[in-house]
Amino acid sequence: MSQDGGSGQFDIEIDVAYADENRDHVLLAEWRRQAGEIVPPPPLQLPRHGEGSYAVRIRRTALLDLVVEDQYSDAVAGHTGGPNGHLEDRVVSHFTVSGQWLFRSARRSAAVRRGSAYIRRNDEPWDFEVSRGTRALMLHVPIEEVPLRPGRAAVLTEQDSPSARLLLAHIRACMEISEGIGIAARNATLELFRGLLAQQVIDDEPLYPALVRAAKECIDARLLADPDLAPAAVAGMLHVSARTLHRAFAAEETSVMGYVRERRLCQVKMELATTSWTVSELAARWHFTDESHLIRAYRRRFGETPARQRLLPDGPDGPAPAGRPR
Repeated sequence: MSQDGGSGQFDIEIDVAYADENRDHVLLAEWRRQAGEIVPPPPLQLPRHGEGSYAVRIRRTALLDLVVEDQYSDAVAGHTGGPNGHLEDRVVSHFTVSGQWLFRSARRSAAVRRGSAYIRRNDEPWDFEVSRGTRALMLHVPIEEVPLRPGRAAVLTEQDSPSARLLLAHIRACMEISEGIGIAARNATLELFRGLLAQQVIDDEPLYPALVRAAKECIDARLLADPDLAPAAVAGMLHVSARTLHRAFAAEETSVMGYVRERRLCQVKMELATTSWTVSELAARWHFTDESHLIRAYRRRFGETPARQRLLPDGPDGPAPAGRPR
């Protein structure tokens, strides 16, 4: 795991000493050496510091004529866009994971912090600054594919909207596959992106994998401990119908509530090994009807009872419980 939170092979991986008098030239020369024209560099200017170095890491995934970049950068400034400029024929989106981007044009400015997204036409000139330790997912889309008029050249939005969640879930899935991405994945990305701009969720079968992923993220992050958890609640958070959500899960090996049950049983298994909660307390804690219901579900899933699991002092799940969490 690298400092930018990514892993695996980078298309660009550069470190330049801040004290180097030729640091800007070294950065651009090394960028061109590693990526050529595949990842064209914008004009960049590094700050001068007596110690330390500037790091940039970029992992690129091509979806035919769309491009996704997982990018980490330390503090740097530069400019992009404009006639005959860097990526001037693109709409460029920044989904900031950590740190901050600052953008300025002749007519507007924006601070794009963690959890925000900035979507802008790059056919007008932009100055930008990146704070140290900034990571973002970037999406490049041909400008003619996007209904973003020149008079509305930029949109600042949040990543927790249903349409943004679906787009990001789909993008991450494409990045995991990386090889052999075809026209269906490209078109689904474009439709989800247009849905984000329209602030609505696209309900279409090719987008079901992204919907499933977004639903699982909602369950894991927010709803696992909700006593009233039901498919309708998850569907409501994603602004789709419960029927659409069920249809999206139809290709999975489990249903919506099957996934919830699986996650709850895994939590029970972990807490049997790490806490002194009783089976009855765990049944109430994870919203099983009663102790016997939990025992039956646990035996079906793991092939043994919760009591048997707790008798394994140094089994595959770790040492025996030491006490209740405080």
